[in-house]
Amino acid sequence: MAYFLGRDVKVAITLESADKSIGYSSGAISVASTDATPEGMFERDLAGVTLFGTPNSSVSGAETHPVKDLTGVDVSLGAVDEDIAYMGQRTALKAEIKKESTITLTKKKNSNFFSLLFNQARYGIKTGGSAFIASTDGQPGVDFGYRVHVMLSSTGEVLSFKNCTLSEYNTTLNADGVTEETMTFMSHVTPHINDGVDSDNTAISTSTVL
Repeated sequence: MAYFLGRDVKVAITLESADKSIGYSSGAISVASTDATPEGMFERDLAGVTLFGTPNSSVSGAETHPVKDLTGVDVSLGAVDEDIAYMGQRTALKAEIKKESTITLTKKKNSNFFSLLFNQARYGIKTGGSAFIASTDGQPGVDFGYRVHVMLSSTGEVLSFKNCTLSEYNTTLNADGVTEETMTFMSHVTPHINDGVDSDNTAISTSTVL
């Protein structure tokens, strides 16, 4: 587990969908007909937009590349293991079943954008889809969920977490200070770590579990 202060990293979030984005207007979210909407969240390849450049939204609190007003980022990289015991052997084998990465973002709350994402669109949008993915839509595909990029300010190294779901959302009320919100994204796909952003489609392999 690694904890970063908001000033030490930049975080950007996009959809995994290749041709849809999320629009945000009048305190509501919707599936945008274009792949790059100026208010809300962009699709995976960003349609030529610089990921960590100028924020995509002019609505405070709805910026997702990069996310503004971050106070803390908690990144945990791990794996889900299964114990396998063989008859006559005293030592059990630990076999890795799948990766498990969690990214927890804490930021100043100044809109209901992320709250709406959690309540209405925690699984993203399918490529070519016209509605947010529901929990009853069947087996997830490579366009399932969100992609979270964490860039270290000191080195420029980028950790890209693919096919994330928005698994938790909390709001901390403070009568004497700033109201904060916390979003937890979880992924079971092997993260991509490089000096650049990974915007390619998720490749299906024996190490990829969706």
